[in-house]
Amino acid sequence: MGINFYFITRNTKLVHEHFAQGYDEYSTWGEEYELCDIPDFHYEIHINKLSYGWKPLFQNHKAFRTFTQLEQFYKEHKEDLTIQDEYGDIYTFEQYKQEILDHGNVSPEPRKWVVKDEPAMFSGGKRLTTEKCEPEEAELWTPYDHLDYGRTERLAAGRLHYNGYVGWKDVDDYHRDPEYYIDWVEGEFL
Repeated sequence: MGINFYFITRNTKLVHEHFAQGYDEYSTWGEEYELCDIPDFHYEIHINKLSYGWKPLFQNHKAFRTFTQLEQFYKEHKEDLTIQDEYGDIYTFEQYKQEILDHGNVSPEPRKWVVKDEPAMFSGGKRLTTEKCEPEEAELWTPYDHLDYGRTERLAAGRLHYNGYVGWKDVDDYHRDPEYYIDWVEGEFL
């Protein structure tokens, strides 16, 4: 489980210029937003997701690829932007930034990769997962770093002779923020 955050705006020019690959008077292409009409007409731009046990994960956009760039973008366009979570709660930028910083401020926990039997009600097979371990056994730590998770998952699958589903996105799609304890990814996710 996690919580998604969005920029909400009614400014069509803003979304076309900063959240679409291109546009003309008839159409747009490469949109990085959703057009919504409930409760009223607006655009939603997915910013990030906070999930328990993971570093905050942000979606790369044409307009920003670091948190500093996102903050600058917000400051330049704040009269047209609202920050809202998926439950409709609205945040000031300061509240939102504190949510992000607080999320990553947890005690690290050592984890190692294991193969476990999957309950019969699911597949009846095996699954690759992590479990708590001693620090000297750790292959990764929580909150999970998305790059480390993907890299170590593939290595563990080979080492443990696991032939099942290894579903992590390509680690080349991710990058770490240069200033904050957050990760960024190409493309949509929820």
